[in-house]
Amino acid sequence: MQRDDPAPTAFSARSYYPSLLPTLAFILLYFALQGVCTAVIIAATQGTSTTPEPISIIWGLLVSAVIQLSLMGLYLRKDGRAGALGLHDFGRIPLQKATGLAILLVAAAMAFNFIYATYVIPGVDMQADMAKILAAIARTPLNMAAMFFAIAIAAPVVEELLFRGLLQNALAKYVPIWGAILLSSLLFALVHLQPYAIPGLMSLSIAFGYLYHRTGSLRTNIMLHMANNVLALVMTQFVN
Repeated sequence: MQRDDPAPTAFSARSYYPSLLPTLAFILLYFALQGVCTAVIIAATQGTSTTPEPISIIWGLLVSAVIQLSLMGLYLRKDGRAGALGLHDFGRIPLQKATGLAILLVAAAMAFNFIYATYVIPGVDMQADMAKILAAIARTPLNMAAMFFAIAIAAPVVEELLFRGLLQNALAKYVPIWGAILLSSLLFALVHLQPYAIPGLMSLSIAFGYLYHRTGSLRTNIMLHMANNVLALVMTQFVN
C-alpha cells in the first residue's frame, strides 16, 4: 500500500505528537532496561561468578527489547500514532523508487565507512568491544538464535521506532529536517558507546534518517535496518 501525503502532514492534526520529553523518556527507559535485564540474567544464571558470560549480555538485550516493544506498543496504539509514524504502509513514494534510494544511501554510507576505517583509523576495529563479546559466545543453536533475534530483529525495530519514528519527528518541530536527522543520528551513534564507531554509525543513521524523511514509512526503514544487521551478522559472525 502507498500513500500520497507526506509524513509531516500526518502529524499536522496532532501537533503534540511525537513530543520530545516522552521520546527521551523512552530512550532512557530502553537503556535502563538493558542494564537491569542483563544484571538480573547474570545474577540468576551465574551465581557468584565475577565474569559474566557474553551470552547473558545478548539475552539481556533481547529481553529488554521485548519489554520495550510491549510498552511502546501500548503507547503507539492510541490515536492512530503507529500509522502516523508510517508503520502501516510503504510511504508516499513507489516501493521500487524507495528501494533504489535505500540502496544508494546505504552504499554511500558503506563507502564512507570503508574510507574512514581504511585511511582515518587504519588497524582499529570500530566495534572491537562488541566483536569480542560475540566472538566469545559458544556457537550452540540456542545461542545463535538469541544472537540473531537480538541483533537482526529486535534491535532494528526498537532503534527505528526510537531514533527515527519518535526522536527525528520530535526534533523536526524545533529545527530544520536536516538538523533533526543529524541530531538524532548523533545520539544514535553515542548511545552505542563505541567511540571509534561514531562516524560510521552516524553515516548509516543519516542514510536511514533521510530515507525516512523521503518516504515517510518507518516500515521501510525497519526492513532496511534488519537487512543491514542480518548481512553484518552473517558476514562477521556466522561465516567466520
